[in-house]
Amino acid sequence: MKSKLILLLILFCSMFKLHAQNNNIRMTSFYNSIDKAAYYLVWDIKTGKSVQYYWNATASKWAKMEINLPALPLAGAIGNIMMDVFYNSNDKTAYYLVWDTKTGKSVQYYWDTNASKWAKMEINLPAQPLPGAIGEIGMKAYYDYIDKAAYYVVWDCNSGKSVQYYWDSAASKWAKMEINLPADPLK
Repeated sequence: MKSKLILLLILFCSMFKLHAQNNNIRMTSFYNSIDKAAYYLVWDIKTGKSVQYYWNATASKWAKMEINLPALPLAGAIGNIMMDVFYNSNDKTAYYLVWDTKTGKSVQYYWDTNASKWAKMEINLPAQPLPGAIGEIGMKAYYDYIDKAAYYVVWDCNSGKSVQYYWDSAASKWAKMEINLPADPLK
């Protein structure tokens, strides 16, 4: 009986460890309307290591991209590392947003065709994009085809307080929008 209990305990611990390891995987996707192709980004929230996939029509299967984001896309992250992506059909470029859920610090990446690699944008959101946040910070990037502009929404996962950012071309920086959702959006 004792050996069965130990075996059961080992099996339970192994299953728990496997489950905990898989708990760190996240995915997001985008569709490139010009290439008429879907792309997926899969990453580990603890390390930031990521792999991109594309549909390989010749092989009829999902294939890994050869060039991916850096293995450590957000140096000094202390929270979970999250990612989002949008595709800008005007400049035919995918943009990746990588952020730390504890601080809100973020970096944007774009495909640099001249260097054939993912490059960090020189101008990013403020280091603390949501002052006074008490919970983890969420972000969503989107591209408005009518305005031909990118926007970001940053929110506190505890309170729901959020701020939207837009590209202010006159000031050459990301600026907060004056009109945002209510500070407590679920009330």
